[in-house]
Amino acid sequence: MANKEQLSALMDGELEREVQASLLDSFGDDVELQEAWSRYHLIGDTMRGELAMDMPFDLCDKIALALEDEPTVLAPQPAPADTIPQRNVVVPFVRRVGQQFGQYAIAASVAAAVIFGVQQYQGQDHVVPTSPVLNTIPVGGNASPVSVHYPKDDSRARQQALTEQQMSEQRERINAFLRDHQLQQRLHQAQQVQE
Repeated sequence: MANKEQLSALMDGELEREVQASLLDSFGDDVELQEAWSRYHLIGDTMRGELAMDMPFDLCDKIALALEDEPTVLAPQPAPADTIPQRNVVVPFVRRVGQQFGQYAIAASVAAAVIFGVQQYQGQDHVVPTSPVLNTIPVGGNASPVSVHYPKDDSRARQQALTEQQMSEQRERINAFLRDHQLQQRLHQAQQVQE
């Protein structure tokens, strides 16, 4: 087997012909010598700045050997479905119901606060603000209460003039809005359960 000094001398062209021929003959049988030859050429190319842009590194064999040496980790088998406690199924249902009631409670609280505020606002003596930009009182006079709608005489006549077909179309649109709202709530709840 050739030593590293002979290999380096061969690369530099400083080796005698007899030794050079015997060293080249030993290349075919010695894998370690071939790897050293490749590494020396890579080092020389790097030092001269002639390194190729894309280097062919074969890491697959090294990774495969490393994986063979790794210990095998056995994961436990998942529990059958019949051994899962049933209380886990009930908890998400209770949570969903609680969230729905919480949402309705918040919406009702906000609506009650707005109605109470508007009614209190109307009960006060109105002072005309000095700045027209900050004027929140409608041009026509007082603001009407939010909770109660008092139709005028002409609106009653218009309401009675609606045909039966217009009323059914209006009901269909309202029902479509309600169905869409319920569908959106179900989708939102399904996403929360999955998370």
